[in-house]
Amino acid sequence: MGADIVGVNFLPLATDMRAWLRQQGQLSLAPEAGKGGKGGYANPYSFSGAALGLIFARVVNSWHDFITAESDGSREVDAEVDAEVERLRIYNEVVLYAARFCEVVIKQLLHCTQVPEKRFKGMALGALLESPCPSCKKENGKKPHSVSMVGSLAHPFHLCLEFEHCAMGDMALVNTQRNNEAAHSDIQMPNIRTATESKAQLARDCDGFLTRYIHMLSHLEDLEQRMLDDIAQKGASITLLKLNGLAPEDCNFNLVPGRPVDPPQIRQLVVPQQAS
Repeated sequence: MGADIVGVNFLPLATDMRAWLRQQGQLSLAPEAGKGGKGGYANPYSFSGAALGLIFARVVNSWHDFITAESDGSREVDAEVDAEVERLRIYNEVVLYAARFCEVVIKQLLHCTQVPEKRFKGMALGALLESPCPSCKKENGKKPHSVSMVGSLAHPFHLCLEFEHCAMGDMALVNTQRNNEAAHSDIQMPNIRTATESKAQLARDCDGFLTRYIHMLSHLEDLEQRMLDDIAQKGASITLLKLNGLAPEDCNFNLVPGRPVDPPQIRQLVVPQQAS
């Protein structure tokens, strides 16, 4: 805020969600700015990400409540048709909000980089994983090569291999299931049977999906923690320089992700020559 360093401008959304899904943590909303504008976040994806995380958690709880409730025939969802429709609804919501949450986690981190927001704001998960180079697209007759917003985040922190060989494959699978089963006109076909059988299938489908999803979140957690440490170290280095007398107008740093703060470029004072 102005010349003051007040904190890291993102929330560890993936870290907190992974802990919650493993029953080891809690979720919360992003704090709003208090009087004078201090105490909040300037990152818009922190607020939408926290809200989407709470909705996703509510959907997961609905899944658990539905599959664990005993079927005594007295409730509407115990009827065969109603139970199957409820299975489809809950599964679709689990997949849909899992993909949306993954998107906002990535965009929140991209907001803290020099990547222009217009490059990623309207991107869905698939485009964040791989999309045509915007510079090449402008050149007539040239086939653009592919770029990855996710890979751009992982590269400075030496996470390329684990993202390329694992995390991005998991994200692609989440995106495929969202596109094929929860986001467009396609959906799993209803299979009318007993309520117990419908619940058993929902338990298997969501358990398998969320198990892979928790593993995928572990990679995003690694990225969040690397970025948190990197930004915190940069903030501490700059604060120390300022405490040692560096003027605000000389805080002209070239901040590179994953690298220590380079010495600032001090202004050169020009002393006017005296006429002889």
